Amino acid sequence: MITLGKQPIKFQLKKEFKDDLLKREINWGYGGLSAFTYYRTYARKKANGKLETWQDCIIRVIEGMFSLLKTHSLTSGQSWDEKKGHKLAEEAAERLFEFKWTPPGRGLWMMGTPFVAEKGGAALNNCGFVSTENIDAEMSKPFAFLMDMSMVGVGVGFDTKGAGKIAVTEPQGEPELVIVEDSREGWVELIACLIDSFFEEGSTPILTDTSLVREYGAPIVGFGGVASGPEPLLQGFYAIRDILTRRAQSDNPLITVVDIVDIMNIIGKIVVAGNVRRTAEIAFGEPDDEEFANMKNWQEFGVETGSIGPEELKEIDLADYTEYNTNYDSRARIAKKYADHIWSYKFGGWRWASNNSIFAKLGMDYTKVGAQVANSGEPGFAWLENMQAYGRMKDPADHKDYRVRGGNPCLEQSLEPYELCCLVETYPAKHEDYWDFQRTLKFAYLYAKAVTLVPTHWRETNDVIKRNRRIGTSQSGIQEAILKFGRKKYLDDFCDSAYNYINYLDKKYSEWLGVPLSIKKTSVKPSGTVSLVVGALPGIHYAEAESYYRLIRVSNTSHLLPILQDAGYRIEPASSDPLRTSVVYFPVTHMKGTVSKKDVSIWEQFTNAVDMQHYWADNQVSITITYCLLGEWKSYGEISGMGTKTF
Repeated sequence: MITLGKQPIKFQLKKEFKDDLLKREINWGYGGLSAFTYYRTYARKKANGKLETWQDCIIRVIEGMFSLLKTHSLTSGQSWDEKKGHKLAEEAAERLFEFKWTPPGRGLWMMGTPFVAEKGGAALNNCGFVSTENIDAEMSKPFAFLMDMSMVGVGVGFDTKGAGKIAVTEPQGEPELVIVEDSREGWVELIACLIDSFFEEGSTPILTDTSLVREYGAPIVGFGGVASGPEPLLQGFYAIRDILTRRAQSDNPLITVVDIVDIMNIIGKIVVAGNVRRTAEIAFGEPDDEEFANMKNWQEFGVETGSIGPEELKEIDLADYTEYNTNYDSRARIAKKYADHIWSYKFGGWRWASNNSIFAKLGMDYTKVGAQVANSGEPGFAWLENMQAYGRMKDPADHKDYRVRGGNPCLEQSLEPYELCCLVETYPAKHEDYWDFQRTLKFAYLYAKAVTLVPTHWRETNDVIKRNRRIGTSQSGIQEAILKFGRKKYLDDFCDSAYNYINYLDKKYSEWLGVPLSIKKTSVKPSGTVSLVVGALPGIHYAEAESYYRLIRVSNTSHLLPILQDAGYRIEPASSDPLRTSVVYFPVTHMKGTVSKKDVSIWEQFTNAVDMQHYWADNQVSITITYCLLGEWKSYGEISGMGTKTF
C-alpha cells in the first residue's frame, strides 16, 4: 500500500520517449495566452532554477501517476506488467501533450513532487467539504480542516448547521503563549487553539508569538512559491478573536450563522495571502435565513464585504456625523460602528472569500431569492435531496449517496463531511471522433482513480475516500464540441455512450486495483486557468465572442512581462495600480460560428445544464447563468420543475 512519508516505487518513462517529447513543438490552443497561463500558474522551478516546459510538466505528471499505480499494485499483491505500463504511460503522455485531457490544476502543480509522498495526497485533490453540524463535539475541527486543506490548494465547502449549537465563552485567567511553527501545521494549530479557547468553557486566553515564521518573500521549498510573512496570520488571528469576544459578551452567546461564515472567510483570507495558495470556499445556508442572505450587503457591512477599506475608514471624521445629521451616510455609519473595535477588525474585507449558496428545497418559491440573484449574482443553489437520491437524472433514484451533506465551491461534486475529491478534465472538441475521445477517457479516469489510492494526513478523510473512491471526470469546451459534432451526436455518443464506457473502466480497473467501485464518476466543472492552457472554453460555458481581447493583470516585477513586451503585446499600466501592475491584451479567436453568451437566453443555458445532468454527470453540473435582457430573471422561479441538482 502507498504509505504516507515513504517514497513510491518509481516508474520512469523511457529515455528515448522523453527525449523525443522534449523536442516536439507545442501547439498552444490560444497562442500566447495559453503559454503565458501555463508558465505563470503551473510551471515549477527546476533544480537549475529554470521553469519547467510543458513537456517537463507532462513527464513529471505521468511518471507520478504511474508511480502511484505501480506502488499500489506491487505493495498490495496485485499484478503489474511493466511493459504494458510503459505502453499506457506513453499514450497518456501523448494525449496530455495534445491537450486531449489534463489533470486538475492541483495535479499539474503537485503530481510527481516529493511533497505528495511526504505530506500525503490532499494536495492532489481540488475539492472538499466539511460540516459544522457537530460543532458542539468537534469544536474547532471543521475550521481547522478548511484551513489545512485550503493551504494545500483544496477548495472547501462548508455548511452553517452548527449555528446555535455551542455557546461562546470568553477565556479567563493567565494567558497561554502559542509559539507558531514555521509550517502549515503551525498556522492551523494557532487558529484551532484560538477557537477552542472560546468554545471550551474554562479555557485560558491565547497569545501568539510568530517570530519563527519566515519573512515575506522567502521561498517555500516543499509546496512551492514564496512566504507571505506572519502579517496575514496575525490579522486573521485578531479578527477571529474579536468576533468570538463580541459573541461571548453579547446577550446571545450561541454561535450564529454569520459568525461561522465570517470565521471561515477570515481563514480564507489568511490562506490566500500565501502567494501560490488560492482560496475557494462555498458557504451553505438555508433559503429562509435573512441574516445569511444579507451578509454581502455592503451598505450594511462595508468592512466585512471589502467595499470599504481600513484607510477609507480612518479618513472619515466621525465628529461631523450623527444619525440626525442630513450629511450622515452609510460610510460614516459603518465607520462609527467599528470605531471602538480593535485594529484587526479593520484589515479589509473577507466575505468575498465564499460563494454563498442555499440548500434549495424542491418545490419552494424562488421569487425572493431570484430577485437577489438578479441583483447580486448570489445565492447559488444546491438541491441536496437530489444530490443524495440521484446519479444521472436519466437513471432512476438509487439513494446510494445518502451520506452527502454538501459540495465543493463550484458545486460540481456531491461530498460527505471531510471528503476530498479529484476532478480531471477532458476536451471532446480536441478529438477527431467519438472513438478517439473514448480512448482518452481511459487515461483521464486512471489519473483520478490513482489519486484515490494516496492517503491524506486526515484519518476521517481517508475513511470516506476509501469507501467512496469518488472521482469527477469532467468535460470542457462543451459548446465547441456541440458546434463540431452536432448536439444529438454529442449527447448520444460523447456523453451517454462515454458514461457507460467509464462505468466499464471503473469495473475493470477497480477489480485490478482491489478497491471499491467509485460511488460517482462524472461531473461538469467550470474549469478556469486549465482550460486557458488547453485553449478550450471552460466547462459548459459559452465564449465572450468569436474573437476578442482577454485582459490579464500582471505584476510589474514579473519575469514574464519583459518577454511579452519583446513579443509586441499591447501592455498598459493598470488604472487601479499603475505603479505596480500592468494589463496585457491577449487576442483570442474561436472557431467560426462560435456562439457568444450574449446571444443565448437563460433558458437555453439551463437546457444545456439539464441535458448534461441527464446524459453525463452523476455528480453535478456547475454552471453560471448569464443573462442580458432586463426581466429575464423574472421567470427564474420556474426552475423548480426542472429536476436538476445545481446551477
